Amino acid sequence: MDFTLINRLLSKLVLAFCAVMLIPLLGALAVDIEHVWLFVFTLIASFTVASILSTYANERSRQRLRGREAIAVVGCGWLLVCFLGSLPYLFLNPGDPLAAVFESVSGFTTTGVTTVNSFHEFPPSILIWRCLTHWTGGIGVIMLFIVIMPQMNGGASYLFNAELPGGMAERTLPKIQESAKLILTIYTFLTVLEIGLLILSGLPMYHAINLALATMATGGFSFYHDSLISFHNVAIEAIAVVFMLIASMNFSLYYKLWRRDWESIKIDSEPRYYLGLITTAAVLIFVDLYTHGVLAFQPAVRHSMFQAVSIASTTGFASDDFNTWPSFSRYVLLMLMFVGGCSGSTAGGIKISRVVILLKAGWAELLRTLHPRIVYSVKMGKREIDPIIVGNITRFFFLYMFVFMVLSVLISISGISMMESFGIVAACMSSVGPAFGIVGPTASYANLPDWARFISILAMLFGRLEIFTLLAILRPDFWRDKQNW
Repeated sequence: MDFTLINRLLSKLVLAFCAVMLIPLLGALAVDIEHVWLFVFTLIASFTVASILSTYANERSRQRLRGREAIAVVGCGWLLVCFLGSLPYLFLNPGDPLAAVFESVSGFTTTGVTTVNSFHEFPPSILIWRCLTHWTGGIGVIMLFIVIMPQMNGGASYLFNAELPGGMAERTLPKIQESAKLILTIYTFLTVLEIGLLILSGLPMYHAINLALATMATGGFSFYHDSLISFHNVAIEAIAVVFMLIASMNFSLYYKLWRRDWESIKIDSEPRYYLGLITTAAVLIFVDLYTHGVLAFQPAVRHSMFQAVSIASTTGFASDDFNTWPSFSRYVLLMLMFVGGCSGSTAGGIKISRVVILLKAGWAELLRTLHPRIVYSVKMGKREIDPIIVGNITRFFFLYMFVFMVLSVLISISGISMMESFGIVAACMSSVGPAFGIVGPTASYANLPDWARFISILAMLFGRLEIFTLLAILRPDFWRDKQNW
């Protein structure tokens, strides 16, 4: 383990964080001068951390990362950025440090929930920072880091894999940094495009920027506790649906579209499975809402489709209070929380590709039980999946569900019912945000006890780092110098 290399990279990551912090600082200078000090003090603290890290770094250390060092950079980088990102909230309200960390982690992990009762408690500059953490977390702080660190050579592939987990179908470009730049360009272009469309739909610019940043990050931050319900605008909901779908698809698709690689697009089955899941869920919810008289025909169509897309993409926007819907519809939404979006996207959850492979692996085992001599391979589209990958996905699923159960039990210790605990952990681990009961789509996490909020923070981090990275850096033997890493 080359700690000097890790410290050097982390110090540069903190400096990149400082560059991002300049945006809310400029916003404060323009519209919120009395709160400039929040970001000045945060910058001072961040520069101090970067200086300390650089003191124990070696600029002449090797440029190529090894796997263990990449895990350390990704894991520690995310924890460090989440901590530094909490400082503006902490300086604003020093009496509740847990709420400050919660807000920062919720933003960077694109969970999109809050512990404040009213957003009027936040000055305009803090709201700008809040939106920015969302958007930055969506593309990934490490992805930005790859773009600004061209000298990392082949070692950047470890960072790339860790930052876009979920098993990307393929590497669309020969150079990792070129891939990262392209993804960032697409991400920025789509965000600007959505802002323009939302403004044309009648939304004020400030709200349009917030909504676009949250949508492309599949985050769900809103200036209202009832999300999009306050707007009562079908056009805004339609635009949000389109861009939630775009953001939750594998970004390699858009590179293929740019190259007009229609053959690769045609054989990629993941989007078809994803759209099929959303359509099926929307139809089931519609039938449940309409037949039980909860909503009329047109509102049932509108809200069932919107909520299916919102939850499946792990954005967490609400067009209606689904907390009041029948149990069946809520269970369908809970299932969508677990599944999540496509691999290589900004969406959270287990990922649709993993779920499909798990189901096919289970079917293959059933066939082998019935026909011991049969040779049956697991395929995703026309690609045969390596048995090692199938095994890795199986282990990931087991660990994901184990962590989910443990965190749910830990939250229930605070006095929250077990079913509501399930919903909270599922929403946080999949980065959806709103759940059911006391943390429904029109509520916040403000009424949760401190212990439940702390466990929710862990759930958000586990979900964003996909468990293995966080568990790895928590192991003492991970930091010991071993030759077999």
